[in-house]
Amino acid sequence: MPKEASLCELCGKKPSVYDCEVEGTIMKVCSDCSRFGHVKGSSNVKIVVQELRKPVSNEPEYIFVQGYGLIAKNARERLNLNQEDFAKKINEHKSLIHQVEIEHIKPSIILARKLEKALHIKIVDELKTEKYEAKEDSKTLNSSGKLSSKPKDEGMSLGDFIRKR
Repeated sequence: MPKEASLCELCGKKPSVYDCEVEGTIMKVCSDCSRFGHVKGSSNVKIVVQELRKPVSNEPEYIFVQGYGLIAKNARERLNLNQEDFAKKINEHKSLIHQVEIEHIKPSIILARKLEKALHIKIVDELKTEKYEAKEDSKTLNSSGKLSSKPKDEGMSLGDFIRKR
C-alpha cells in the first residue's frame, strides 16, 4: 500500500479517515470504527486506491493474427467471390466486409468466427487467461487461526493486539 494511506489503528483493515478519541486516546480510524469514540475531525491522510490485480473474468481474451484482413481477402478471392456476393452469403453488409479486409476495423468475435467458418481460415487466437489468486507466501495466519491474504509488512493493529491477549 502506498505511504500516503495509513490503515485504521483499531481494525487494521480499511484506510483511516477520521481522527477519533477512543477511551482518551486520539487514533486514526476508519469510518466503521469511528462509532467506538468521538470524532475529532477528518484525518489529513490522503486515501489512494490502487488496483493491483486484474479483475477476475471468466470471459476469454482474443487476439487477431497479424494481417487478418489480407488473409480474409485472399481466402474470399480463392472461393471466387466478390465482396458483395460474400457479404450476402454470410448475411452482412458489403461495407463491413470491405472495412475488415482493409483492417480499418477489427471485427467482433462473432463476425470473426463467422468469417473463419465461411472462409476456412484462422484470424483470431484465444489467449489463455488465469484467474488471480493470492500467492501462497502472501497468505498469513491471523490471530483467530484463519488464513488471510494480508501482507506481512502491514504490522499489527490495536485490534490484533487485543485478540492475542
